[in-house]
Amino acid sequence: MPGLLMHFGALMMCAHPPGLVTIPAPVQQRVLVGPQPVATSADMFLVAGCSFPAMTVGAPPCTGVTWLHTSTRVFVNGLPVLLQPSPPASPAPAMGIGTPPPNPPLVLAMQLRVRGM
Repeated sequence: MPGLLMHFGALMMCAHPPGLVTIPAPVQQRVLVGPQPVATSADMFLVAGCSFPAMTVGAPPCTGVTWLHTSTRVFVNGLPVLLQPSPPASPAPAMGIGTPPPNPPLVLAMQLRVRGM
């Protein structure tokens, strides 16, 4: 399924605001969309500021995201790029699973020009 290429500077939140989802350090720096590195399957997504424990006693907060939608045709350094189905409404559920599952993150802002399959 085609989608927009995810990138380092995309603005995402966990399912429990105000938790921010970020890629702390992109694995590759050579392939860019605009000024931002493209995200690949080797990139790790971390969550900071998840409010889930405050909502439910004894539940662990969101700590990371595993991206599920990878490209079958577009690769960077031999790794598939990460895709977000297009067009994303704002905010749009991401194609990932939070840790602990299921808790999909929300994509608030990302590039809208480059698509992959």
